[in-house]
Amino acid sequence: MTERGSFENAIAQLSSVLDECNIPYALIGGLAVAVWGVPRATEYIDLLADLRPSRELDAALRAEGFRVEWRRGDPEDPIPLLLRLNSATSPEIDIVCATRSWEREMLSRAITVRLPTGLEAPVMAAEDLIVLKLIAGGPGDLIDVAELLQRTSLTAELEVRAAARGMAELLSQVMASTRR
Repeated sequence: MTERGSFENAIAQLSSVLDECNIPYALIGGLAVAVWGVPRATEYIDLLADLRPSRELDAALRAEGFRVEWRRGDPEDPIPLLLRLNSATSPEIDIVCATRSWEREMLSRAITVRLPTGLEAPVMAAEDLIVLKLIAGGPGDLIDVAELLQRTSLTAELEVRAAARGMAELLSQVMASTRR
């Protein structure tokens, strides 16, 4: 398991590059789930960011010690563009590139939180995180959704956001399973 300090060091390094390049981003994976009160072990850092491949960005990331790997999927792929970062001293980082307007809207609603070491980082709003987890749809994602539903005070906006992404029925199923 990767230690907390290396997570926060990696987030700090990455944040400095993304902030310098004026790239909106937010934590979305296991770390985001943990921020919302669900104890979650993870060995990765997952983000959503409004970025595209560029020589300048690649150079800035490499200057921070990251190995840069761009992965392209099909246009219909749930993740058509992904940036994977690795380094000898940090956990693996996957950055899902916001390629759709609704993903950019989610980024605009991210909430800045203070991590235990004092580092501030943007985290996906709980409702949007749940919608992203529903879209991903893996067993672990749905467990995260159930846990988030039980541990957070969510607004009616969750159902609206889930319906907008075609996830209303799956949300209802997970909500029903948490009431048992």
